[in-house]
Amino acid sequence: MPLPRKKDDGTGGAPVLDIMSAHVRLIDVEEHIDRYTVTRKSDGSQFELDPNFNCTVEIVGDGEEGEEDGTKFYEAFKYKRDPDDGKWFLKENSKLGSLAKVVAPEYFEDASVPDLAADDLEGFEMRCRIKPKKNPNTGQVTGSTVDWETMRPLSKKRVTLAASGFASGATASGYVEGEGVPDPVEY
Repeated sequence: MPLPRKKDDGTGGAPVLDIMSAHVRLIDVEEHIDRYTVTRKSDGSQFELDPNFNCTVEIVGDGEEGEEDGTKFYEAFKYKRDPDDGKWFLKENSKLGSLAKVVAPEYFEDASVPDLAADDLEGFEMRCRIKPKKNPNTGQVTGSTVDWETMRPLSKKRVTLAASGFASGATASGYVEGEGVPDPVEY
């Protein structure tokens, strides 16, 4: 009798998400300014990674039913290497460059804007598309990734509402579900 088949989805347990407009938060941010070695937990193999910001991306709002809210996945925003001198730098037209412009819109135009640091990214929230991440050599889906061309700051209205407590369930009238009758609002 032949042994049963089991298809490997290749994700290693990483969530595979496809969200058109997610509200995300960056957490557990680490900056690596030199190449570094990591060890894979599953089999102990080691490999080198280029300088980058590593972080966990948490879905704050999936823009739909909330089914994916709270889901987390690993992401890297990589520095680029200058082909002429071999030095690493933050390139404007890259995933990390786009993130820098979302954090500080004048990042590349104004030299007085401080260099991007892990503290700038810890807890940072933005809106972007989350898409399935594919292995560039095999095309196999390996998890999820931020679509860098869609990264946008949260709208000022959403930031203001969150700061005022409306994001926690309060409405413009001050009513919070389960706390009695709202005050009448005059128009």
